[in-house]
Amino acid sequence: MKRSTFLTAAGAAGAAGVLGVSGTPALAQSGAKILVGYWPVAAALPFFVAAQMGYWKDAGVDVELVKFADQVKVTEALLAGRINATATGTGSTQLALAELASPNFFKILGANLSSEKSVLDEIIVAKDSPYKKISDLKGKKLATGVGPQAVLEAKIIFSKNGIDTPAMELSPSQHVASIVAGQIDGAYTYEPNGTVGRLNGTVRVLEAGVRSKYLLGNGAAPWYGGAAVIATETLKSSPADVKKYIVGMKRGFDEVRKNINAARAVYPAYTTFDVKLAEAIPAISYTLYDEFTPSDIRYFQDNYDLFYSEKIFTKKLQVASMIYKA
Repeated sequence: MKRSTFLTAAGAAGAAGVLGVSGTPALAQSGAKILVGYWPVAAALPFFVAAQMGYWKDAGVDVELVKFADQVKVTEALLAGRINATATGTGSTQLALAELASPNFFKILGANLSSEKSVLDEIIVAKDSPYKKISDLKGKKLATGVGPQAVLEAKIIFSKNGIDTPAMELSPSQHVASIVAGQIDGAYTYEPNGTVGRLNGTVRVLEAGVRSKYLLGNGAAPWYGGAAVIATETLKSSPADVKKYIVGMKRGFDEVRKNINAARAVYPAYTTFDVKLAEAIPAISYTLYDEFTPSDIRYFQDNYDLFYSEKIFTKKLQVASMIYKA
């Protein structure tokens, strides 16, 4: 979805009266439960764990995970007041566009990061293809994910490898099948697609950690491509429930960090991953709101500044002010 389309939809949602009288999302006003939007990707694992293990129930708050087809729809639902929060894996740029449409709309509770060591993003090609480096894909049919974040990331990554042909927007879940069918030659994609291809012997990873390397200029730097946020109005209207929500959420992150193998077993309940795939997905790194270092914030800011310089954002956003403060 183009930025202009997203913002037009956002304005229409506001005009349609999806917010309560005081501006609080209707669901938060009702006090029934905290609804958390997610799309079935590997990066949302801490939230799957928190739900499956009953951590929110233990904390004394009613939380429900609401599934969406992609990150654009998750963000639209947040902006429309149909959910109160998002899980990690929701595109940080998609969320920033919502913030531009409605300033001070949410606070960041945590973010998933990728790098050469924390593999989440990658360029994939057919297993038996002759390509040895990204530049070998010049003149080939390429794909990226859906939305302005994926499109711009792919544009810059490919451009820095001498490829100026635009990559087509295609749901990441279709990348492997499209390569196998010969519809595309390669794709800028996210895990678990590289793992899927490796396990079924059809696709291989040409290069991983490409966002850190080509967008930040440092393969070891954290690229914060996804985030978990909560609506500011929910913070105001239900502060006690939000504190309990954060307690349960943190337990989910702790479990993923300490017991990754046990945590991976939860994937099949919330995604299309089978047991074999769930066991093979690389561990993903996360940073919680109270763990961001000045260096982390600078790299996160570099992420947002890039989209501002490319005119995806209409103004600069200050990441530090968007992070939740207990």
